[in-house]
Amino acid sequence: MTTKSYSNDLRLRVIDQIKSGMKQKMVSQLFAVSINAVNRWWLRYKKEGSLVSKIRGGSKGKLDPLELEKYVKSNPNQTLEEIGKVFGVSDCAIHKRLKALGFRYKKKTLNIWKQIKKEEKST
Repeated sequence: MTTKSYSNDLRLRVIDQIKSGMKQKMVSQLFAVSINAVNRWWLRYKKEGSLVSKIRGGSKGKLDPLELEKYVKSNPNQTLEEIGKVFGVSDCAIHKRLKALGFRYKKKTLNIWKQIKKEEKST
């Protein structure tokens, strides 16, 4: 489960309320934030003087989006599986990244059943 950090504006408003004399519990209820978060923000503000959220960790993906986009544009007929082998990842990972980049499914000009009917009419 991933969660986003609270905005720096909200943190600033919380700290301002505490500095004006309001209790942490009341501030947490006022802004609908947990008392633990308010307490951590206050302690960090007193200790470091900073309200900015810390950079969150995480692994860096194997795929470089620009490199993938360049590859797909230069090789438009490759399947997800073939592209995955080139980049050393699964076809599912390629699909997710291409979807995030705005690529969509290729649409065939004629469905197979239409092609069959067309061939039957011509013979």
